[in-house]
Amino acid sequence: MTNAPVFVLAWVTRKGEELTPMGGGGEVLFVEHPERGWEIPGGHLEANESPDEALVREVREETGLECTIVRWNKDYYPKGWVAHVRVSSSSTGDWGVDDEKVASVKWWSEVPPVKAWTVEEFEDLARFFSS
Repeated sequence: MTNAPVFVLAWVTRKGEELTPMGGGGEVLFVEHPERGWEIPGGHLEANESPDEALVREVREETGLECTIVRWNKDYYPKGWVAHVRVSSSSTGDWGVDDEKVASVKWWSEVPPVKAWTVEEFEDLARFFSS
């Protein structure tokens, strides 16, 4: 994909942890949308915003955490990019944020119960970013 994406998503792991496929021992951060259920953080780009800026903003808004982009997967979704990002290793447990579109934020070692997404999407992304 050569054009800028319409949306960006974040595959969030902790700094210092080994990146493994889901169920392989590591944890990935998911946010719980009130209607769509558990998903990875992300959203649409705003006017004049770069994909990097949008991703950092979305992670901050939806999790309250600052992140560092490791690498992008620009091919998985036709109109969106997914980045592996890392956050502080002190980010643990589950919590809420001041965002009406996020009911809860939680680390998962396996794919959480999904509604709008598929387990295969998260398993594919886990394999991509752990390779």
